[in-house]
Amino acid sequence: MAIFKVNINSPVYIKVANANLADCNLDISIFSGTYDTSPSLTYQLRKNEVSNNNFVIFEIGELIKDYIEYSFSGTFGNNGLNVWVKTVATPRNSSGTALDAITTNMLAFDGVGYFEDGFTTETQTNSATTLSLNAFKGSTTKLMSNDTIFRESQEILKIPVLANLSVNSGSDTLTGATTVNFKNGSSTVTSVTVGTGIDTTNTAIEYATSTTATLTSVDIVTGGSTESIKVEEQHCEKFTNMPITFVNRFGALQRVNFFLKSIESIDIEREEYKANTLTTGATYSVNNHQYKTRNIMGREKITLNTGYVNDSYNQVIEELLMSPRCWLFKDNQQLPVIPQNKQVTFKTSLNDRLSNYTLEFKFAYDKLNTIR
Repeated sequence: MAIFKVNINSPVYIKVANANLADCNLDISIFSGTYDTSPSLTYQLRKNEVSNNNFVIFEIGELIKDYIEYSFSGTFGNNGLNVWVKTVATPRNSSGTALDAITTNMLAFDGVGYFEDGFTTETQTNSATTLSLNAFKGSTTKLMSNDTIFRESQEILKIPVLANLSVNSGSDTLTGATTVNFKNGSSTVTSVTVGTGIDTTNTAIEYATSTTATLTSVDIVTGGSTESIKVEEQHCEKFTNMPITFVNRFGALQRVNFFLKSIESIDIEREEYKANTLTTGATYSVNNHQYKTRNIMGREKITLNTGYVNDSYNQVIEELLMSPRCWLFKDNQQLPVIPQNKQVTFKTSLNDRLSNYTLEFKFAYDKLNTIR
């Protein structure tokens, strides 16, 4: 059997059909870490058949989303972006007698499909019962969209790929990438063998890493096929690079560099009230505030520029602006930020020749510490 890969920011539909089905129970277990053959029950759902047609449909994506935990302080891997989902669908007839049950194992990612992607349908059968899983599966190898990376000079490069998973003594598997080759010209300078036999969400996403000073491309090999990513190195002496790490649409962490000018600002809110400054001696001090302030709040913002990028970065910018979580590396810290652009015009080499994106981010916390 297979481990089914799903992205839970798009719907995850489970259809259970049996000629004698009157209703169906769906037991759902959601957990992280090492795969558990007998996990604790998280939800138990029950539905009656649809219009006497002997099937039921469940949507479980929203339920799974509650168990995604975002954790990033600079380390790639074990960031809480995927969970195991085990379901047991038990149809019952009109007398309440259990029919043939079906167990499904899923690896759920904090990813999302586009409307144009449609769904991938996976089917399981057990005697007279059929289960159809309709969801956005996405890539099972390269977990990023762009085919060009603009790398800061000598930056440690990390490429997210799916590892090769195996649970239940190898009876349930999910095939990922085979190797990731970092190249300088035609020469492979670093070759990373992607993990096999993985049974934990902690390393289900492998971030293949290279510290080689000069790179021109990366090849992701899966069986007999290869996907290539071009690497272009950039460096600006005048401005400090401001890298953003974000959760991309495949549910993996991805880094984007902003090489050019950055501008910082702050938005401040306060409440004013008029105080009585009259003393018991029927006088007042000109040093006292008649108008005073309270509930002073400040939120910092930063405007960043990518530098000149090619057309493939349109997809990266789109995913960044719609990402559920982003972090800015600043002052040796990974600081949480939220994109503020609500509209962007995509640029092309044909229309614009040189393409630079200017994006605004607001820091995801108050400047004054108000956490109590």
